[in-house]
Amino acid sequence: MRIPDVCKIFMPRRAMAATLCFTLIPAAQAAELNRRPPPSDAQEEAQRDDKAPRHDVIQGAHVEGHIAFLKAELGITPAQEDLWNTVAEAMREDVRTLNAAEDNAARQMHGPENAVQYLHNRAMFAQLRAEGEQRFLTAFQPLYSQLSAEQKRMADELLIPNEP
Repeated sequence: MRIPDVCKIFMPRRAMAATLCFTLIPAAQAAELNRRPPPSDAQEEAQRDDKAPRHDVIQGAHVEGHIAFLKAELGITPAQEDLWNTVAEAMREDVRTLNAAEDNAARQMHGPENAVQYLHNRAMFAQLRAEGEQRFLTAFQPLYSQLSAEQKRMADELLIPNEP
């Protein structure tokens, strides 16, 4: 499943670019990572090379885009900036946590994934995503209480998924 398909299934409107995708994309990538054979010595060497693209750098770029998108769509004011920075840091921390778990899972892979490894990784990533959602909620709640009525309407539109 391509990543855009994941987003379209779960978030068919503007929220596609917002919060849930920043947790779904790393999970989809982790599942894909677990299905790949372990890297060869040459691949590992290339990954250590500073010029080689790194997964966590790419994810960092994505989360920064989500942060910028949400900030712009919500119209965060200078007075709300401190609260917003806490939300943005929670989003960054979620990406760092998921990237570290992905890297750890990839390092532990020795050959094809078996059913037990798959279920273990699935449970671990579900727990990490739940912790990330709680971290986001804890950071977002104080900001939400300070948003204007229009900003709250926009936050509701962006963060509540469409129900069929």
